[in-house]
Amino acid sequence: MILGIGTDLCSIERITRVRNQFPIRFEAKILTKKEQKELFFRSDKNAYLAKRFAAKEAIYKAFSFIKQNSISWQELEILNDARSGAPAVSVQGNCLEKFNAYLGKGYKGIIHISLTDEYPYAMAYVIIEKITEN
Repeated sequence: MILGIGTDLCSIERITRVRNQFPIRFEAKILTKKEQKELFFRSDKNAYLAKRFAAKEAIYKAFSFIKQNSISWQELEILNDARSGAPAVSVQGNCLEKFNAYLGKGYKGIIHISLTDEYPYAMAYVIIEKITEN
């Protein structure tokens, strides 16, 4: 069963301006420690950050079924699978607790995500699905 769908479009130019103004503070606010480590190795840091920003915004939109006022940027982590390169979402902390409580016993949640960028934009599309545990 689909629980939520979210999408977000982000301007890479806007992210570039904010990064230039507040480089370390902005990255630390939006990215988890693992995402920040990955950012270090990326050639197009602004596109990478814009995609993570768009992804987290899209996930928040898809999570419309739970109260979002206490979800932080750090509770969502988007890293790429080592073998396929596909982005994968990890939910942590308070957000994970709320998500699991909403799903109920005997169910698990899957977050499907697609990211793309074509300068000057980055885009994320998210589908949150509820399935029975096997």
